[in-house]
Amino acid sequence: MCPGCGGRNRSGTGAARRERCASCDTEFPASPLETERNPLSSKRTVRTWWTRARVVAGLRRFYQDHGLTPLSTDEWHRLTGRHGHSGGPGMRRPYPSLYGVLRYFETFRQAWAAAGIDVGRRQESWSELEDWYLREGAGLLSRVELARDLQRTPDAVHRRLYDLGLHTYQRWGWALHRVERVAQIPRHRLQKYIERGDLPFFRGSKCVYVDPADLLVIQEIDWDNPPAELEEAARWAWRGRLVNVLAGHDWRDGRRFHAQPVVRTNRRWGPRLVRAGPKPIELVAGELVEVIAPVPGRPYCLGRVGRVHLVFWSVNRQVRNTARSTAEPQWMARIEFASLHARSRGPRVTYTLPLTCLRKTTNPPPKEELNAHP
Repeated sequence: MCPGCGGRNRSGTGAARRERCASCDTEFPASPLETERNPLSSKRTVRTWWTRARVVAGLRRFYQDHGLTPLSTDEWHRLTGRHGHSGGPGMRRPYPSLYGVLRYFETFRQAWAAAGIDVGRRQESWSELEDWYLREGAGLLSRVELARDLQRTPDAVHRRLYDLGLHTYQRWGWALHRVERVAQIPRHRLQKYIERGDLPFFRGSKCVYVDPADLLVIQEIDWDNPPAELEEAARWAWRGRLVNVLAGHDWRDGRRFHAQPVVRTNRRWGPRLVRAGPKPIELVAGELVEVIAPVPGRPYCLGRVGRVHLVFWSVNRQVRNTARSTAEPQWMARIEFASLHARSRGPRVTYTLPLTCLRKTTNPPPKEELNAHP
């Protein structure tokens, strides 16, 4: 019945309730049953049995029973899955299911940590913060120190450095052994420039780094015709300095290479290296040579075949090297031979010999010489 005009509106079984009166078009008020109806009251409230506290207790129970800490979901499901179990009162699972664990924790590693069980960091993915620490610490800290700080193993650190493309010997510049190999300058000559304070350097945990642009002070390098690798690196470093100068900045700000005289005495430094004379034979690194003349103090080198590692001009006036017969400057070569004695530290041994006693060859060392070291 309409509350406005009192007219009757058709209603009953099979007829939908009208919202307005058919006579006066008055809107009917809402039914009190509809206003009090709760759409969620019809759903049954299900209480979760595996709460976070019970999941943690179940993980501890599993570790006490089996002594295992599975980290993958497949392994956990294989060990704890109960296919076909009907459940019911008194038949609850002793351990949480896969979904019960992942409801409260992102990974099983976090779940075991919440249970107070240390599973280490094996097979754990690397974070961006750890990668940053490796980039900043490579070459400055040893792998053992990096592994201790990151709670990893040295092998894991070594593999991650390889994946990131970080080379310890190339991370902060050119190492001295690279300058020695490319420029064919012996290490002791480079060390002289460092000790005098002429060559800025940066000392790492394993090697000493230098800037290729600072190598112009080394007079032993022929900068009119330098090696291609060294020329490209030096040009690139000088371009970087030029960009900073054109931008109005001091290219020395924030620079890691500094000239620090290591030897502080009143003694006079020896004269710089005199101009090198002509080579008795033209040798380059990597060629095979044969010792054809006796060497003073090293008769065991006569007749042996080795590979050239370094060719340099030496002015050792004190004749401390037993391979030198005179104190006059001369060309020397660092040759690698196969070791002939079991007491050697490795299968190869290196000797420094004058170029006057060497001859180029294409024949490799004999097999009995290669197999002499056990």
